[in-house]
Amino acid sequence: MIDDYVNRIEEACGASKTKDYVVMLKHDKRDDALKKILGKVRVLTEVRGVAVKASFMDREFTVFMNGRLMFKSLKDRGELDTILGKLFE
Repeated sequence: MIDDYVNRIEEACGASKTKDYVVMLKHDKRDDALKKILGKVRVLTEVRGVAVKASFMDREFTVFMNGRLMFKSLKDRGELDTILGKLFE
């Protein structure tokens, strides 16, 4: 299911115990993916039409309306895959 919506995932640079990731959504599925995501998260703050700071599964992340998601302080790629799987199911 993740592959239906995600074009690529990049691990951000950093030398910490936690990992930061940037997820790029597929352009042709972006609107559908954003609708699914925003329907499941708790919105913390919003810059209308630009970005949403959201909370889901006790994790905060940023959803950019251009189709990028920024996750910070995750344990590993497995945690990211779990979160994305729940968001897109």
